Amino acid sequence: MSAEKVKIFLDRQSPKPIYLQIRDRISRLIKSGALQNGDRLPSIRSLAENLRVNKLTIIEAYSVLEGDGVICARQGAGYFVNSLNTSSANMKSTFAPAQNVIIPAESGTSFFEVHMSAVQAQTQKGMINFSSGLPRPPKDMALISRRALTNVDALFAYEVPQGVVTLRKQIAQMLVQQGLEVTSEDLIITNGSEQALSLAMHYYVQPGDWVIVEAPTYHGAIAILENLGARIIGIPMNAEGINLELLQQYLDSHRPKLIYTISTLHNPTGITTTQSHRQELLTLAAKYGCHILEDNAYEGLNFEPVPAPIKALDREDLLTLPVAKSQGILASKGVQRLYPQQASSPFAQRLQVL
Repeated sequence: MSAEKVKIFLDRQSPKPIYLQIRDRISRLIKSGALQNGDRLPSIRSLAENLRVNKLTIIEAYSVLEGDGVICARQGAGYFVNSLNTSSANMKSTFAPAQNVIIPAESGTSFFEVHMSAVQAQTQKGMINFSSGLPRPPKDMALISRRALTNVDALFAYEVPQGVVTLRKQIAQMLVQQGLEVTSEDLIITNGSEQALSLAMHYYVQPGDWVIVEAPTYHGAIAILENLGARIIGIPMNAEGINLELLQQYLDSHRPKLIYTISTLHNPTGITTTQSHRQELLTLAAKYGCHILEDNAYEGLNFEPVPAPIKALDREDLLTLPVAKSQGILASKGVQRLYPQQASSPFAQRLQVL
């Protein structure tokens, strides 16, 4: 289909973003039957030239339409109408792509305020808290606790900065089974995912740095980045994960310092990315010299086997810094693991001091 066949009129004075105007117009053309199932949409370049807008704007519009399920991308062929999937139930995006790709530093109610309201709600009678993702404690938890208390001196003494050696050895064995080349010396135990994310982000991110996140994403990560003064780019997701085409555009135009991604059981969409998607993400990050912070906080809650972490694909040991939470009886809120590139690297040494 030629770009001329898709008639789109833009109101450049409207407060509504241009990419959403394009999305709405194409949606109406599909609903009306002007665009039929299987029709090929104009290429990103041709439609951008026709409408005199940046190619990023068209990519954003197509990404939202893909999330809505009304169009689909075919590798190497372009975007096509998927009208067989455009019932009213399917028209709303499953993945709630961000209205603005660049997330403003001051956008009304802060993530901290939203989080605190949720915390306060937990005290209400009859409220059930599903946020921890933890199973019911085992019956012998009380016995385990009593045994631990018999060695009070060891229990309340300071540990080495990296954490308990025996615990790190057990975690290292598990990570090796996932394809990672790590030893216990490569691991740092923290008090939870928030602390691990904060330490990693404090090391990599300076005020004013661009950081890419998935949209939507874990609100706690946004709060940490906001406190660091980072400029945040939220890249919309589709059924495969973060939109890699749009990601490449922003890697090229903004040269961000860091990509924050949740590759397994993404919060809040539940998406687990494929091995090929993880490899493409790593390849893009390597091309543009951008670090990856991989949050695997929900690893272990999956019912089906999942691909290896991105770190397992990073044979050059230069780009990725996975973060994961090991649920279990070792700690009531889980044990957090950071595995940097090398135990002797400046990153690992700095974390042990922070």
